[in-house]
Amino acid sequence: MSASPKRKSGWAIIFIAIFFISPLKAIAAKEPIIRVLISKDNKARFRADGVKNIFVEGISSNHRRIKSLNLVYKNNKVKYSIDNNLNTWFDLPNNFSLIIRNNDKRGIWFKNRRYAGELKVSLNEKKLNIINYLKLEKYLKSVVGSEMPKEFPLAALQAQAIAARTYALKLLNKNKSFDLHSTQASQVYLGLESETAKINRAVKSTNSLALFHKDKLINAVFHSSSGGRTENSGKVWRYQLPYLKSVVDFDHNGTKYRWTNKFTSGELDQIFPGLGGLNSIQIIKKSDTDRVLKIRLYGTNGNKNISGKSLREKLQLLSTKFDLYLEFNQINLDNKLNSDIKIAEDFSLQSLPPIPSDYFLLVQGYGAGHGVGMSQWGAKAMAEKGSGFRKILKHYYTGVQIKAYYEYI
Repeated sequence: MSASPKRKSGWAIIFIAIFFISPLKAIAAKEPIIRVLISKDNKARFRADGVKNIFVEGISSNHRRIKSLNLVYKNNKVKYSIDNNLNTWFDLPNNFSLIIRNNDKRGIWFKNRRYAGELKVSLNEKKLNIINYLKLEKYLKSVVGSEMPKEFPLAALQAQAIAARTYALKLLNKNKSFDLHSTQASQVYLGLESETAKINRAVKSTNSLALFHKDKLINAVFHSSSGGRTENSGKVWRYQLPYLKSVVDFDHNGTKYRWTNKFTSGELDQIFPGLGGLNSIQIIKKSDTDRVLKIRLYGTNGNKNISGKSLREKLQLLSTKFDLYLEFNQINLDNKLNSDIKIAEDFSLQSLPPIPSDYFLLVQGYGAGHGVGMSQWGAKAMAEKGSGFRKILKHYYTGVQIKAYYEYI
């Protein structure tokens, strides 16, 4: 007997529901948990937001449902107190492992920030390691808002979301204890405070999309501003990757497109004590994008070659794209600069005159960050001129494909 039209339509509805809902459930089921190291310290404090409790596994059963938890590692011992009672402390073994969670969407307070998901605490290298466990998409809603200004156009935020998602997936399970740092050592992650409606929209609208090269996740590095042209990965790190090639940047309106720093001869002596102070400095080699690759330092105790990256770290410069000048210290002459003396850049190794005490070293630079991959200020400029996130990403990452990641991990 054939089914009635009503029964047929019922089966059709069920089929449509299964066809469309099941893939979404499959995506959700495959969404990975990200482990983010948010702190390594000798003490820690956690608390609930408002009247709700936090739940702690790994301490006495009498203390599991509490308002706050304090932890201290001192004299090779770990102690904890609960509910702000700092007069009573309890011991924990050094191999302890705590899991802190709650059912409040406002998250768990740690220091001055709130975090979603779970916080796991253990002792490692004589420090309390705090690792945040949470789903990838929730993590991204914080990272995008932590890495890029929320005022940027939606297409730039979408490009940032896909780059950050790819970067996180590439590092998933590569480390035994955690996947990513919460700092610029990986991606900046500042908890729930970084979320906004616009950023959440950027993440949700690009759900599951990641960057691939020949069906493999790429190393989707990014930076603030390149100073006019991004750098080849092989000039910054060990390997030249086919998708991290130098391209024109559009970051000219970036807040860090141009910058200056100055150092007195006394400050340079303190920064380079091993040389017996710094008598002079010379750029020896630059890349095709004008980034400093090698520097020659002249000191009382001898001379030394270092990389531009090393000098950037020592002087805390924004990038390695810079020039060096000697300026006369005219504090008593209306603070005007005399820009007549530029450090030689003919890349020969002739002796240079010492930096006199009445001069300072002026560093004039461009851009911020390593300069490889996507430029955030460049992405902003492209978005403002009408480019979508796909065009932005394919400009900064050469020859990549943008597709759902769950089929490849």
